[in-house]
Amino acid sequence: MINKKLIDKIEFIAIILLIIFGLFIAYQIILKIFGGSWATEDIIVALLVFVIGFIFTIALNLVKLNLKHDHLEGQFYHLAKDFKEYIHINK
Repeated sequence: MINKKLIDKIEFIAIILLIIFGLFIAYQIILKIFGGSWATEDIIVALLVFVIGFIFTIALNLVKLNLKHDHLEGQFYHLAKDFKEYIHINK
């Protein structure tokens, strides 16, 4: 099983790279406004890649949140079951 800290580090590095890429795209858009270096098609493709990366990051966080919710739901189910048994025994 992969270590949770390793996964968190990889996710953090991916987010940092996504932020750096977004800042670079913003820089290229500003250059394009002032007579820039990249063609319009290249900027559109870069923005598309940035949005796909952003959606992938949001989906990863959503999956982690859903897994935590499922785990807590299972724990709550067992707690409620134990409590019902305790109430039934101590009547």
